[in-house]
Amino acid sequence: MPNPLFLASGSPRRAELLSQLGLSFETVNAPVEEVALPNEDAESFVKRMAIEKALDGFNKLAGARIWVIGGDTLVKVGHLVLGKPKNQADAMRMWRRISGREHEVLSAVAVVHDGEILCALNRTWVHVRDIDEQEMRDYWQTGEPQDKAGAYAIQGLGAQFITRIDGSYSAVMGLPLFELSQLLKQAHYYETFE
Repeated sequence: MPNPLFLASGSPRRAELLSQLGLSFETVNAPVEEVALPNEDAESFVKRMAIEKALDGFNKLAGARIWVIGGDTLVKVGHLVLGKPKNQADAMRMWRRISGREHEVLSAVAVVHDGEILCALNRTWVHVRDIDEQEMRDYWQTGEPQDKAGAYAIQGLGAQFITRIDGSYSAVMGLPLFELSQLLKQAHYYETFE
């Protein structure tokens, strides 16, 4: 029987990605307030959010022999962080910033197990073609960008705007699978316990 694994996320994208590793898992609801601390940089923030989600999920469950995964992703253009759009105007402001240029996606993953917290960060560069105003309005009407960091989904209709990525596709989607696999090894997830 596999070791008990939990994903502290309600995101269907993260669940889909975790399924690609062929692991059995359950989800646990672990909402945390996603607010940056004063002077907190983007890297620290995204790692802290992944850890807080994993810890919140861990604290809702019983037993030491469990593994809980948390993840967080954000989009960064220069020093500006693009979160989830508040409305269409906010999404269009974001698309104007990423249109015709590259941006950085920071994706953190954390694993909590038996009092130990492990965390890793992935950086991926995403290159976007020029997006015209009508395309922006049409894309908003699909509903896809409304709950996505940077107001696009690489695994959906947003892919039409992306010319290439330098890094991890799964990280841009929301869960860096290479880093997660390494953390699970470090946390002894794959070992059999008596």
